[in-house]
Amino acid sequence: MDTSSFKKINGKYYLKYLSSESYYKNGLLLECIQHFKNLFKGSLLDLGCGNKPYSVVYNEICSDSVGCDVPFSLHRKADVEVLCFAEDLDQHFGNETFDVVLCTEVLEHTVDDRKAVNNIYNVLKSGGALIISVPFTYVMHEAPHDYRRYTYYGIRDILEKNGFEIKSVFSMGATFSSWFFIFYYSAVKVFFYALKKTGFSGINKNKFVNALTSVPELIFYKTCIPFFRKKLNRNEFPSVNEIYSSMGYFLIAVKK
Repeated sequence: MDTSSFKKINGKYYLKYLSSESYYKNGLLLECIQHFKNLFKGSLLDLGCGNKPYSVVYNEICSDSVGCDVPFSLHRKADVEVLCFAEDLDQHFGNETFDVVLCTEVLEHTVDDRKAVNNIYNVLKSGGALIISVPFTYVMHEAPHDYRRYTYYGIRDILEKNGFEIKSVFSMGATFSSWFFIFYYSAVKVFFYALKKTGFSGINKNKFVNALTSVPELIFYKTCIPFFRKKLNRNEFPSVNEIYSSMGYFLIAVKK
């Protein structure tokens, strides 16, 4: 994704159709980030920023921002100010440099996730906010640099042992959402593989065919998003079902 993946309607950003590998999950992430945009202030670090898609949101509020991504990123590295590993943040930034750190779908790609979180803690100012998301039940992506998945208890343990206080937690769906996405993703892969074997190579790049195969996920997102927004507005902790199985978690943590 990049900033062109979003459209702004009545002051709010929405994900464009076919602009993301997972419309459902990235749509929920965008919803979360906008819901907590009041946390954006001062200087912000976008860690693992890729093409900085969320800069359209935080640059409207923050006084300045820095994008940081790995040198071998699969993204185009547009507008990335610093190329380094999360484990090496301490070599590029001093302690208490940033008011906010945004880190979405990054931690699973770090070799040493605890070192990465410790570095985030150090570069944050006292009372600064970490806005972070991690996958749980989700397919491999950006291989071969995809090392792990996180239960709620796993990500909570890492954050709390590194001095963070968790303020909010939201689940990206529950058991049915996890099942739906993996089944849907696998079915699409099998569909395009079958077409390739019958001589239709390259059809997975056809915009019309992609539009058709993406309809189930779009419908699923449109069905789920009203309920997700209610959870956000209530600051509702994940249910037992959402703890048991989820596509991932979105958390707000504060440096104590």
